[in-house]
Amino acid sequence: MGFTAQHEGRGRLDATQPDLGCGWEWAAIHRSRPRVAMTCPECFHPLHAKVSPHGLRFFAHDPGSPNCALAGESMEHHLLKLELATAVRAAGHHAELEVRGPDGDWRADVMASSADGTTRMAWEAQLSAITTQEITERTARFAKDGVQVCWVATRLRPWVGTVPSIHARPTTESEMQWTVAGGLVRFEVEGCNDGRECPAGHGHWLQASADLRSFVQWVVTGRAVPFRLPNLYSDGYSFHVGDHVWAGAWTAPQYIDAAEDFARRRHRAHVLREESKARWLERKRLAELNRPPAQPRPAALPRPRPAPQTQPPPRPEPVWEVELPGHEHDRLHTAVVETARALHRVDARLRPFDRHRRWALGTPLYVLDRPYAVLRPRPALVNWSQLKGIVIFVRNHDELRILGQTAPNGTRIIVLPEAGAIL
Repeated sequence: MGFTAQHEGRGRLDATQPDLGCGWEWAAIHRSRPRVAMTCPECFHPLHAKVSPHGLRFFAHDPGSPNCALAGESMEHHLLKLELATAVRAAGHHAELEVRGPDGDWRADVMASSADGTTRMAWEAQLSAITTQEITERTARFAKDGVQVCWVATRLRPWVGTVPSIHARPTTESEMQWTVAGGLVRFEVEGCNDGRECPAGHGHWLQASADLRSFVQWVVTGRAVPFRLPNLYSDGYSFHVGDHVWAGAWTAPQYIDAAEDFARRRHRAHVLREESKARWLERKRLAELNRPPAQPRPAALPRPRPAPQTQPPPRPEPVWEVELPGHEHDRLHTAVVETARALHRVDARLRPFDRHRRWALGTPLYVLDRPYAVLRPRPALVNWSQLKGIVIFVRNHDELRILGQTAPNGTRIIVLPEAGAIL
């Protein structure tokens, strides 16, 4: 089953177009006598025109056909190709189905071309299983000939998001059109109650939704472009939706500009905060240098020595420093991510702007979207019932001793390695 056929006199026939793309009516080839000779553009086997019970026009192979790729495509595959071609044409672009590359090393399900023919883009309905390496190589073959590509999957395969792609959902009884269920994002910035700590606010990439025809129109007209998604609060690229990680997605150019502007403002705020801390430390150092020496006190009468104690007095508790120098703050964040990976084989991500009281002013770590650990929760504010099953990371053994006095049995408290230490 396919939508295209080859005719010796008329050339390429397209069953999705009213005039077959060559000024010929469907009645001229469907159940005509004598029969019109047509062949498959893929395997060159004879074809005949057919109409499905739902009115879908297509070309079917005659009996005895070889193992042809077009003949093996499912009905869902064909319906998705038809939907993509219809969307391209509705956007004012030319759509040609089942187009082979000049060297024969690729075949586009739907080839979209601009009206002036200067740009071409392949829309690929990829419903069968394929590895990430294979689809990356196929994308490169399109790029070699100057063809962009968007892969469309109806299931969230591991490769979805590693190449320009989307997750599409077919029509249902409640949804009368194909929809984009994943791969389309927008960027938003929300203000923060703590303007001193994060004056730039909080920036987030959020999943967006649209019907498939609108999405195709946005792409072919340049209103949506492929984009690798940077993680704004750690190194690397990622965008999590449930258990699926998107390395890249489609978004509008204005959202890319907004994300870059937010990153610049956030970096500038961090620099100003570090400079302010440095100036405060310098003023404190100078004040200590200029402080007059303490005057000697007059000798006092010797006091009686206290009776010897059977037990040594308890050590004074060190002050729990909530505000650490910027370099120590960054070191702890790096150390806790590396320690989590080394000890528990997990890729944890910090959420330093999560101010939920559950964390007792500590910094939570998440694995995917689930809380995994807390870095340096404040002892006076800890509610251990809320931290049940959560790993606790502390800066040194003094902090371990303080938290260990109130922590229930079974609580995992881990001391982070000092600077330069090897795990």
